[in-house]
Amino acid sequence: MKKRQALIYIVSAILSVALLAYLLFNLDWEILRVAFSDIHWGWLGLALLAYLINIFLRALRFRSLIYSRPVRWLELVPVSALHNILMYLMPAKTGDITYVFIAKDRLDLSLTEGTATLFAARFYDFSVVAAFLTVLLPLSKNEIPDWIFIPAMLFCGLVLLVTVGILVFLRFSKPNPEAGNAQKSPILQKAFAIWNKFIAGLREIQQHGAHGKVALLTAGVWFCVYSNFYFATKSMGLPVAFYHIAVISMVMIPLTLLPLQGFANLGTHEVGWTSVLVAFNYPYKTALAIAAGSHFVLLLSVLVSGGLAFFGAQFFLKRTTDKHG
Repeated sequence: MKKRQALIYIVSAILSVALLAYLLFNLDWEILRVAFSDIHWGWLGLALLAYLINIFLRALRFRSLIYSRPVRWLELVPVSALHNILMYLMPAKTGDITYVFIAKDRLDLSLTEGTATLFAARFYDFSVVAAFLTVLLPLSKNEIPDWIFIPAMLFCGLVLLVTVGILVFLRFSKPNPEAGNAQKSPILQKAFAIWNKFIAGLREIQQHGAHGKVALLTAGVWFCVYSNFYFATKSMGLPVAFYHIAVISMVMIPLTLLPLQGFANLGTHEVGWTSVLVAFNYPYKTALAIAAGSHFVLLLSVLVSGGLAFFGAQFFLKRTTDKHG
C-alpha cells in the first residue's frame, strides 16, 4: 500500500509539473493581469468568508454524523479545517481519508466510525449535489450542450435513485451487525464491516430525526462552495453565471476521483472549468484565464480560511480549558 501511495505521489508530482508548464505556455497573461490588477477586495473577502462558513458547516455536519458520543462543535472545527486543507492539497483524494486519522488523534474516534461518518458525509454530498442540479439543469437546458446535459441528468437520476434506495433500505430493514461475517475474504469482511457501520450511523441519524438537518447542512456546504467560486470570479471582474458554477462543480466530482492528478487539483481544476466554460461559449483563452484565476483564489481560500478556522478554534478551546482548569 505504501509503495502504491508513493507511486501515486511521484506520478502526481510529474503530472503537476507538466500541467503547470502547459498553463505557463498557453495562458493569456494579459487577461489575468487585467483581472488581478483591479481586484475587487470586497468580493475577494466574500469568497474567503464563504469558504470559512463552509468549514464551520462541515464541522456541524460531522457533529451530527458522529453517533458514538456527543462531540462539541468547537472541537470539530480544527478537524474540519485541517481535513479541508489536506483534502485540497493532496492528490487523488488521498487527503480525504486523512479525516479518519485526524478524528482519531484529536477526538479519539475509532477508525471504523471515522470511516463510516466520512462515507455518510459523501453520501449526503452526492445526494444534495444531484438534487441541486436536478432543479438547475432543466432551467438552463437551452444553454447547455447535450453532451453535458444528458450525462448530467443521468448522473443526477442515478444518484437520487441510490439515495432513495438506501433510505428505503433503512426504513424497512432491521439491524443485522453480523451480516457479511460469513464471507471468507478479509477484504470483503472489512468492506461489510464498514458498510454496517455506515448504515448504523445513518440509522442513528434516522432515529434522532436528523436526516433533514444533515441534508440542510450539506446544502449549506455546497451553497458556500458555489458562492466561493462565484465571488472569486466576481473579484477578478470575470463573472460566471451561478448555475454555470454548479455545473462545473458537478463535472469536477468525477475528475477529482481520478487515481492520478496533480497536487492541489492542479490541472484537474483547469480542465474541468475550461471544458465547461468553453461548452457555454466562453472563448478558450478567457475560460482558461478564469480557471487559473479561480484556482488561485480557491488555494488562497483554503489556506487563509482554513488557517483562521484552525488556529481560531485552537485559541478558543485553549481559553475554555484554562477557564475550567
